[in-house]
Amino acid sequence: MIATGHNADDMAETILMNLLRGDAFRLGFCTSIISGDEDSMPRCKPLKYIYEKEIVLYAHFKQLTYFSTECIYSPNAYRGYAREMLKDLERINPPVILDIIHSGE
Repeated sequence: MIATGHNADDMAETILMNLLRGDAFRLGFCTSIISGDEDSMPRCKPLKYIYEKEIVLYAHFKQLTYFSTECIYSPNAYRGYAREMLKDLERINPPVILDIIHSGE
């Protein structure tokens, strides 16, 4: 099994993108904490309910070395728009990230 670093922010962005695209198929399995089929390596998302900022604060507090950068294509990619929308929604309703994840489950 492969453990990925997908966090709550990533999950909420993915759910928003699938909702905005009307992609009910992907929406049906994108929130699973464990994914994969019999032909592929199973993946798990142990950080699914952890905010990105909490992960960064933890790494800073523990003085862990970490690599943090955005993909240079991200701001103009569809995910970049979903991320900006999510930030706007979070200013209005701080728990919106977890609310979106729970609504997608």
